[in-house]
Amino acid sequence: EKDKGMEESPFAMKVLDQMRAQASLDCMSRFIEFVTGNAKQLGYSEDRISEMERAFTEVLTNTITYAYRETSGDIQISYTIDRADRMVIKVIDWGASFNMLLASDPLLKEEYMEQGIPQPSTRLIKRFADTVEYQRLENMNYLIATFSPALKGGA
Repeated sequence: EKDKGMEESPFAMKVLDQMRAQASLDCMSRFIEFVTGNAKQLGYSEDRISEMERAFTEVLTNTITYAYRETSGDIQISYTIDRADRMVIKVIDWGASFNMLLASDPLLKEEYMEQGIPQPSTRLIKRFADTVEYQRLENMNYLIATFSPALKGGA
């Protein structure tokens, strides 16, 4: 019998679709199209899809820029649907350990300035996703974002 707790975990949910490609700005439109195309198939509104596009442009830019700053590799994106009928989108990379949710903290601004690199932003993913979480497991960065069909909006 399945462990009831595992059913709730985004790590255990059945993947409905996934793609994997090189972590590069050239492949970014393919990743964005994967997210928006699946949202469109699920009946998400054009406005909500636009929010998702903006959020994932930010996430992917961060991953490519920071997790793969000193190396190259792949990004994998998959999605499933949770019990509340929300898209749960999982972004995995095999780059350097990089928690963009913490890295965007204003308290770290000086540290990035000293390194001479811009501080990552997570303003859009935090604003448009219902939930967003990060985990580092077995040399992989996992960013898991949940999107309901309803608009989040905000400036």
